[in-house]
Amino acid sequence: MRTAAILSLKPTQFSMGLEEINARIKHLTGLSKKDLSKFLHERPIPVVISPKKKLYLIDHHHLLHSCWQIGVKEVEIEIRADLSHLKITYKKFWKTMVKSHWAYLYDQFGDGPREPLYLPPDIRGLANDPYRSLAWTVRCAGGYTDTHETFADMKWAELFRKHKFLKTQGHKSIEEVLDRAIRLAKSKHAQDLPGYKGKPITPKVKLSKVDRATKA
Repeated sequence: MRTAAILSLKPTQFSMGLEEINARIKHLTGLSKKDLSKFLHERPIPVVISPKKKLYLIDHHHLLHSCWQIGVKEVEIEIRADLSHLKITYKKFWKTMVKSHWAYLYDQFGDGPREPLYLPPDIRGLANDPYRSLAWTVRCAGGYTDTHETFADMKWAELFRKHKFLKTQGHKSIEEVLDRAIRLAKSKHAQDLPGYKGKPITPKVKLSKVDRATKA
């Protein structure tokens, strides 16, 4: 399988959730060298090759950022689409990326779509979005189901942002608003989002119970 340097892979989103990054780092650093190699081998990073032969990430931004944080320099990649043979404009390329759900051009404040020109050049430039952390925590706690739909957690983050759960407290208040966020995730207001479950679960979920999700 082909490998690539982490910093050669181009992000297709502006932000990440720091809570998920921290949990993933904790999990990855707890693995032996052999187990880490096996873990990453089973999770190749999906990319698209652009007409200029650059490699663009279309998923696993959080995993890749966590790998870089613990000192991993290269990862195995899976080429989902090779557009290097196409003679298309920059604008047409990004139109194709968005239409194919390979790019998410809203920033950490939910503003957008922004011009892809402003995307960070590598994984180090991703900004922290507390609402993305809240969405991941809600999913880990059973509020909705993980899906294969690209950028699904981003869509959930926008639902929680719309309801301003973290407007005054910031990301440190995730545990305080978690029960409310789960109830919203189970309500009819979320029924069109990927992974919607719509069934009540036991309230008072603790953040300590969501670490297992990083092993997926």
